[in-house]
Amino acid sequence: MQQPPNSYPQYPQQQWQQTPIPPQQQWNPQQQWQQTPIPPQQYQQLPEYQPPKKKSRKGLFIILGVILAVALIGCIGVSAMVNAGGQATQQAVNQTSTQVAQQGNTQPTSQPTQAVRQVTGKATTLGAGTFSGGKDVPVGLYNVTAPGQSGNFIVSGTDSYNEIFGQGVTKIRVQISDGDQVQLSGLSSVTFTPVSTQFVTTHTHVTLYAGTFIVGQDIGAGRYVATTTPGNSGNFIVSGADSVNEILGQNDAGGVPSVTTDLTDGDVITISGLGQVTMTPK
Repeated sequence: MQQPPNSYPQYPQQQWQQTPIPPQQQWNPQQQWQQTPIPPQQYQQLPEYQPPKKKSRKGLFIILGVILAVALIGCIGVSAMVNAGGQATQQAVNQTSTQVAQQGNTQPTSQPTQAVRQVTGKATTLGAGTFSGGKDVPVGLYNVTAPGQSGNFIVSGTDSYNEIFGQGVTKIRVQISDGDQVQLSGLSSVTFTPVSTQFVTTHTHVTLYAGTFIVGQDIGAGRYVATTTPGNSGNFIVSGADSVNEILGQNDAGGVPSVTTDLTDGDVITISGLGQVTMTPK
């Protein structure tokens, strides 16, 4: 029996031969365990551990001391400069004030305010008859006149007046209050004029007449001598802190030529039967 031919190709023998390894690349079992010798210098020991030295703080304290000293010296210098500047400024201000005062240019810081009279009432003209304050004559302070006439003028109520126009009396200072009764007899035309003059508060010469006046408003406080015109006589009365009750003027009924008195703010002067009383400061 024939054997079938070999179906596998035959390759050259050299295809299966391994490439020879160069001698230097051949593995040497002993070479793997050989260690490379270490140079002697690499076996030197490291230096022993030394703890770090503490830094001295003496220098820091010295620096801080120097800084504080410089700051203190600076503050003292600034304070001295400020004080010197303040003194110089104050001296300049004082010198300027002195110069202004010498030149007469100083102005008063404040001036006392003077009271102003408040005008009350309303101008009114009445004839003979009876009238009521606050109704026929508005409440207020009046100068009452009846030019060229002779007759009786009477007011009763809060303030009382009893005058005769035409016998030396030509004007009367009258305060009309609510509810006062005003009686006019023998007079066809009587005019009520509200008082509008400014207050008199200085010790100066003043002329008064029949009616009522207040010290501090119509005449300044102080010592005065009261006189009237020759041939006339009437009552001169002061009520309040000072008290006077005299017949001023000489006639057949007697009286005194003058009255010397001290007047105080708030005193009330009542004059009756006299058309003029001169108050002369003393």
